[in-house]
Amino acid sequence: MIHADHAVFNNIAWCGIVCRLHGLTPISGEGIWGLCSKAPEYYPDIITFRRQVTSDEVNDFIGNREVFGIKDSFANLDMLPFGFRVLFDAKWIYHPPVVDLDDHLRGWIVVSTAEAFAQWTFASGLQKVLQPALLEEKDVKIFMYEIHGEKSGFVANLSDHVVGISNVFSNENKMIWPDIVRIVSAYFPGVPMVGYEKGEALAAALQSGWTTLGPLRVWIKANPTENE
Repeated sequence: MIHADHAVFNNIAWCGIVCRLHGLTPISGEGIWGLCSKAPEYYPDIITFRRQVTSDEVNDFIGNREVFGIKDSFANLDMLPFGFRVLFDAKWIYHPPVVDLDDHLRGWIVVSTAEAFAQWTFASGLQKVLQPALLEEKDVKIFMYEIHGEKSGFVANLSDHVVGISNVFSNENKMIWPDIVRIVSAYFPGVPMVGYEKGEALAAALQSGWTTLGPLRVWIKANPTENE
C-alpha cells in the first residue's frame, strides 16, 4: 500500500539529485534531511521525513546555518517561533499504474538533447535550477509536449518502487494530468506514481483520478519586519 512516506522519500531522492548536480552536500539527522549550504531556487534546505520530528529538533538541526526553506513533510511543525512563515500548504498525491496505454504519447517526447533541455527549462522557468547533467541520470526522465508554440512538461524520477512526478507545467492543467498517468505507466510499467501539488494543479490532478496521501507545508525564512 502506498502512503505519504513513499512520496516523501521519493521527493528527497529528487531534491538530492538536483542539489548534487549543483555540487551541494546533503546531511541527515534523526528524521531530517538537509544541506550544508543554500539549496537551489525553489528547493528546500531541509526536508523532514519522520512524523515524530519536532519543531525544536528541526531548529537544533539548523544550528548556526542559514536556512531559507523547510519542507514540513507532514504539516505538523510550528516554525513561527523560530523566524519562519508559511509559504504554502499542499497535498501529497498518488495514482496507481494503468494499463490502458493506447496512443499514450500523443505528441509527447522524452527530452534527450541539450537543445530540447534548454527549451524545456526556458518554458518552465527553471534555466538556473535544473542542470543539463540531469539527462545522464538513468532514473530520471523529462517529458515535453508542444502545440501551437505552447509547451507543457514534467519530470519523472524513479526511487523506492515509486515514480515521483514533479515540475509539472502547462497552460491546461485538466489536459496534462491524464497524459502524465499514461506516459509514466508506459515508461515505468507497473510502478505507482506519487508527487505533490496545490491550488488549481491539485484540483486538476484529483479530477483526473489522483488521490491525496496527506498534507505538507513549506516554510520560508520570514523577513525581520514580519516578526515585529
